[in-house]
Amino acid sequence: MLLVYNYFCNFAHIFYIIKEKIMRHLRWIIPLIVTVILVANISCSPNHELFDQGVTQIISDSLSPVDSIDKHHNWMLSETRNITVKANANVNAQWLKILTADPRKSADAEVATQVMIADGESAFMSFCYPKTITTLYAALVDDEGRFTVTEFTPNDTKVDFSEPLYTKQLMSYIPQPQTFVYCYEEEMPDFTNLDFDYNDVVLGISYERTGEREIRFHITLDAVGTDRPMSAALHLKNFKYDEIESVTTEGGASFNVNSKGAEIPEQVISPNLLRTKEVLLKSQSQPKEEDREAVINLFCDAHWATGDLLGENDQRLIDHWHYNVSKTSSSDMTYRIIVPREVTFIVTFKEAKGLEYLNFDLIDPFIIKEYLGGTFEVHPFAYRHDWVLKEYKLAEIDKLPWTLVIPYKKFRHPLEGVNIGFKKKNTMGFGAYSSRRGHTFGEWSMDHNLGNDWYLNEYATENQVY
Repeated sequence: MLLVYNYFCNFAHIFYIIKEKIMRHLRWIIPLIVTVILVANISCSPNHELFDQGVTQIISDSLSPVDSIDKHHNWMLSETRNITVKANANVNAQWLKILTADPRKSADAEVATQVMIADGESAFMSFCYPKTITTLYAALVDDEGRFTVTEFTPNDTKVDFSEPLYTKQLMSYIPQPQTFVYCYEEEMPDFTNLDFDYNDVVLGISYERTGEREIRFHITLDAVGTDRPMSAALHLKNFKYDEIESVTTEGGASFNVNSKGAEIPEQVISPNLLRTKEVLLKSQSQPKEEDREAVINLFCDAHWATGDLLGENDQRLIDHWHYNVSKTSSSDMTYRIIVPREVTFIVTFKEAKGLEYLNFDLIDPFIIKEYLGGTFEVHPFAYRHDWVLKEYKLAEIDKLPWTLVIPYKKFRHPLEGVNIGFKKKNTMGFGAYSSRRGHTFGEWSMDHNLGNDWYLNEYATENQVY
């Protein structure tokens, strides 16, 4: 075992020095070596466990594309703020919106959160925004869509409209809800397909409060870069299942129904993944039934959810092609380019109390995968210790996170097999986000105070992102 491990570490050290193109040609060697180590470990284990935390950590340490990870890293590219806003302007206000930019000057202004309001009222609001933003905006919108806007800093806790920038102006466009992009890496806890391209499942998520008790979640499936079955769900932290009146979808849409109107056949759903098609589910991790939280069932199978697969009369196994991770479709259809599908989930709560606290911090979308006969949930880093629907053994790996949360709707995920940002110590490295010193993924990984804007389009390597 020791000889195998030493050989593995020496090979990994040499392997990560060579260029990315050569690395792609040699990728078949890594699964072989990892398999040797895992098999050797299993045979030595008195309990014959199929998953071993220590061996997984050894592999992670040797093959992580970034060394010297910042031990204080929380892998957050956004900040969270709570403010109280007073609508002290006589403008016939209907809505109060928090904006990420001035909509009169920027076409990129997004709505971080919103609430119904009337003149003279005050509202508490909790929201998230990109760390790169230094000025935020509050807007009162009347029934004719006219904006009254004031600015404030992220450090402000109280905002009013005593000195607005402008009053009752129509905008050339209507700011849309802020979108966060969730990029999942399927390696957790399996290291036999090493690429760190974070495109195995890519979800765009936004939400908006559209009524006193109603919140709409807009979910876009942007890419599927894996040939393995994956399910997905959205866990609403701190919101109980019993507090929700109903969950429906806009127009009756469903990721479990393809573009031809065929519902996914049960026989093609992997046995350990989400097999129910019920939209509202109940978390299983709380001991008491009344404490269990709300979970939205997004899809049973990511490949079917693209809408590209055949109808219900075709009972063959699902073809696990790769979607939107190559700039061209391949002749054998291994790679396909599709228009991302969007489904809007309408959540109606029994009471309005507490909805003002909902922000991206309390939204926990996760994918569900199979590995060695078990079921694993892959959560954003903040909830990496959690399990929601089925308990599993956590892979607590002290390296890169399994999910990246990007507060940028225009984020361009890496192409298939392209490392998101290789970096060893002071070497610039290579990968999709590594070309501009001071704005690279690797630098941000080594120091969470550096390169917080690495994900912007201007810092992407053009021929390595979708």
